[in-house]
Amino acid sequence: MQGQSLERLVAAVDLGSNSFHMTIARLTPSGLQVLVRDRERVRLASGLNRKGVLGNKSIQRGIEALKRFDGRLSGVATEDIRVVATHTLREAKNAHEFLDLASEHFRAQINVISGPEEARLIFQAVAHSQSTEGRFLVFDLGGGSTEFAVGVNFETEFLSSRTLGCVTFTKRFMKKLDRESFAEIELNTRKVIEPIVSRIRDLGVEKIFATSGSAKSVSALGNYLGHGPIITPESLESCKNFVLVDMNRRIADIPDVSLERMQILPAGIGIISAIVDELGLSKIEFCDAALREGVLYEMDDRLKSSDIRERTALDMMKKYSVDVDHAGRVRDTAIRIFSAAAPVWGLGVLDYQMVVWASMLHEIGLHVSYSAYQRHGSYIVVNTPLPGFSREEQAVLATLILNHRKKFDLSSLPKPRYWSKKRLMRLVRILRIAHVMHVARDLGAPKFSVLVEGGAVSLEFDKEIYRSCRVMLLDLEEESRRQSEEGYSLVIAPAS
Repeated sequence: MQGQSLERLVAAVDLGSNSFHMTIARLTPSGLQVLVRDRERVRLASGLNRKGVLGNKSIQRGIEALKRFDGRLSGVATEDIRVVATHTLREAKNAHEFLDLASEHFRAQINVISGPEEARLIFQAVAHSQSTEGRFLVFDLGGGSTEFAVGVNFETEFLSSRTLGCVTFTKRFMKKLDRESFAEIELNTRKVIEPIVSRIRDLGVEKIFATSGSAKSVSALGNYLGHGPIITPESLESCKNFVLVDMNRRIADIPDVSLERMQILPAGIGIISAIVDELGLSKIEFCDAALREGVLYEMDDRLKSSDIRERTALDMMKKYSVDVDHAGRVRDTAIRIFSAAAPVWGLGVLDYQMVVWASMLHEIGLHVSYSAYQRHGSYIVVNTPLPGFSREEQAVLATLILNHRKKFDLSSLPKPRYWSKKRLMRLVRILRIAHVMHVARDLGAPKFSVLVEGGAVSLEFDKEIYRSCRVMLLDLEEESRRQSEEGYSLVIAPAS
């Protein structure tokens, strides 16, 4: 398995607010070997109006970029492409329009990730690419949002995403470029980061890294002006004075500062200046690692069976005092049923993982109340940041937990884009059967066999079970009735 994974090509695509990025890498024994980097300037955030609606022109620019990426990714298997979408598609009320259109032209699943998840992945990119000792801060200045992460080694202690970015602030505050507009940007930056400043100060960081194209250009412009690549209050002031001169913004040969980047760079200078001032920073190092590298490192970890989602599920179990032994018994039974159903129903690795994690977390709502605990558990999963999980995966997990007992209800949660109702119901049925077989919370399920034909599931038990486990069989018969009401067949029969 490991030997095979080392031959694979993997790709990460980052649908950012300013640019779309694509990176293709090969897995090697020593780690990831980057083969291709590509970037399409889309400026998606510029099309997001004050009502949170994304304009058609921006949507079309994004779709055209994805079409080009899809062609360049022809050598990478679909399951080895991970696509993450960030601030603009998190915020757009009509994001579904973009995602629906994208699914027609781009074969890989697009995951809209939360702000804290974006911050965590960026932190991982820096942690893997830099030699760090002690606690360090990473902030990523994007087109629509800025992510902050503090941690030690590869473990994060603080994550936050704030709604301030170069594209959106340029649009709002840079109608005219002068000192007043800089002052407006800095004031609004302070306002946005005010809730997190004291927390970051209290943690006490020894090193600060800035990532993203705008941070790279601020570092490069400071170097061009004679301050060196380290970003300091002095270099920021020089950068500010430089871009205030109209003719300077037309210079085309500044290394790593393109004319297109210069259009939004003043806002970036203002935002970083305010961050430096509020946090009392003396120097910031630019790090040429970004969200897409964090995604690739995590894909590498997943292929090596070190999945952050597994750790997240275990942390949730601990936090909500889940009965680990009972959850493990439900999981083991669900796996047996899944193994029989998967070849017939066309279920894959991610479906398997969702059933396993739902089995482990199906009782987290008991921490709130026994009454309708499946609803409490579903609510917790939907509204808690779960490192490693996309929004879509959280929605699927919440759906499984909500439906593992009592009435079926697929209508009360957001409809996942890449899981059809048919696919979801198959996972729900597997989890429900496993749950019912362990309602008595005994030490294990009785011996049984599973047969899946078409949409029908048949469970066969030794005849002795009909005497020793009558309550469980009554529960299964009730479950068979509930599934029948939904149009599905669950047959309970003695072994022949």
